[in-house]
Amino acid sequence: RICKQVSREEFEEVNQKIFEKRESLIIQCLHDAKVEVDDLTDVIVMGGCSYIPKIKNIVKSVCKRELYKGMNPLEAAVCGTALQGAVALGISDPLGDLDPLTSQTTPIGIQTNRNPFVSIIPRNITIPVHKELIVTTGNDNQKEVLIVIYEGDAEKTEGNNLLGYFKIAGIPPAPKGVPQIKVSMDINAHLLIMPGSQQPVVPIMEVRMPTVDDCYGCCAEALHREYLSTLNFI
Repeated sequence: RICKQVSREEFEEVNQKIFEKRESLIIQCLHDAKVEVDDLTDVIVMGGCSYIPKIKNIVKSVCKRELYKGMNPLEAAVCGTALQGAVALGISDPLGDLDPLTSQTTPIGIQTNRNPFVSIIPRNITIPVHKELIVTTGNDNQKEVLIVIYEGDAEKTEGNNLLGYFKIAGIPPAPKGVPQIKVSMDINAHLLIMPGSQQPVVPIMEVRMPTVDDCYGCCAEALHREYLSTLNFI
């Protein structure tokens, strides 16, 4: 155990890089939300770190607003969780303004034949959501394709999180690029991802991912163990 008393100046100097990153994250958040600083009406901070004077000053500097003081920063997350629970249980709000929205914070998409990540569901979109993407084959007379689903912001799949995969079989023989395969993806109110596919002469396949990664790489191991180097992507 180490116990040392430091001044506020020392504390801020040691954490300078972290504070700078907070500033860039706020700017990025506004950019992603397509919100201008002038459009902000109130700025609510949450969590214990919001009591740090340096954090307060950074938020006020970027947002050009005084911080909203009508809510306890330590209770804000708890109140939000309680509201979300009320909605899930079907409890109605007597005031009629209980309408919390959930959004997908990172893009979800698929891997293509040359390994780039193609987003189907963009980041910050409101849930529930349904999106579709038309894809095709990468080889002549390809009879099946493997749809591999990732989540993340990286352009290459190696930098994203592998969620799962499923296979589409029974594609009629045709030159590469001719078959038109519709890949659909839904995220429902319970945050359940439901991918599916449709090809004009193949029955609709509504498939839940048979394998979901648990952050330990089990999904990636199963994927390569089953298909090895014979993966036929879109």
